[in-house]
Amino acid sequence: MATHSFSNLMRRLSSAGFKREIVRPALLPDWWEDSLSNDLSILPEVEFRVARFLNRPISEVRDPNVSLVVPLRAGTVLRRIRPMDIERLGPAIHTALAVAAAVARSLRNPGAEIRPPPADPLSWRASIDRPGAALSLDAMLGDLWARGVPVIPVDLLPTPNFQGLACVIDDRPIIIVGHQHEAPGRLAFVVGHEAGHIAAGDCAAGHLVVDQDEEVDDESDIERRADLYSTRLLVGSDRTPVITSTNFLELAKQAISFERTEGADATTTIFAWARTTRDYQTASMAVKAMYRDVGGRALLRNHVLANVDFDSATESDRSLLRLVVGDTELAAAAD
Repeated sequence: MATHSFSNLMRRLSSAGFKREIVRPALLPDWWEDSLSNDLSILPEVEFRVARFLNRPISEVRDPNVSLVVPLRAGTVLRRIRPMDIERLGPAIHTALAVAAAVARSLRNPGAEIRPPPADPLSWRASIDRPGAALSLDAMLGDLWARGVPVIPVDLLPTPNFQGLACVIDDRPIIIVGHQHEAPGRLAFVVGHEAGHIAAGDCAAGHLVVDQDEEVDDESDIERRADLYSTRLLVGSDRTPVITSTNFLELAKQAISFERTEGADATTTIFAWARTTRDYQTASMAVKAMYRDVGGRALLRNHVLANVDFDSATESDRSLLRLVVGDTELAAAAD
């Protein structure tokens, strides 16, 4: 018979897809030390945190024989999902939504008007202030946060995870970025794609849209529409410029030229080429040659740090926010 203990609770969480690297920062208190795992007087505090995170009765969490598996939330729309991952995405989605709710509760200006992205991406593009002809990730993020639409990078998620997620929490549209892409232009396309789901009303009536991987074929209308929305937003037209070279240096030169003459983001152009050719290695080399392969995640986190009031966040919400900004940035933001 299973025993009522901390180690058993950790095993049950692990079996449910919540490994220790997620549980430690997100669910255990700040003062936790591994030496406390045998102290039964502290176990109720941990069980209460787990019950709140899983939205399960405390009696189920305390019962050592009850499974803690989280089913997919009703209304989840899965797109570009590998078939083997469909049932296994529950923990990543659940964790991401818990983090999003913590961000929504801790905004610096929670009462500001919420203005979802407009249905017409070209008009939205024209309305965003930017220093050059191309639309940068930084400018897009600034506009979305000003609209009351958080864009949240979650750096620690159970595996398998996802590329992007669009949802509505307490009437607030939210975009969550999962996969660890670093190139700002590539992240801009992901954010634009999820904004397209929001603008089209795909997240209405309690639905959430989860996109796992750009390389998985999905010819559904909802995905074609979101891709077109992001393309129009970042390129300024229905199609990205056509690149003719397969050499990564020439690829970079052509993309930069199109950016200067047409205002089409160079990285967006290169990865549009990659989605057609399936040659992501050459595309990544071209983006690196332009020195645009890093810094995107830092931009995402900087906007979170600027718009979330970490001082007012509850202790449990601060734990969840560690999955976004990490201990060092969290401590600096709260000082």
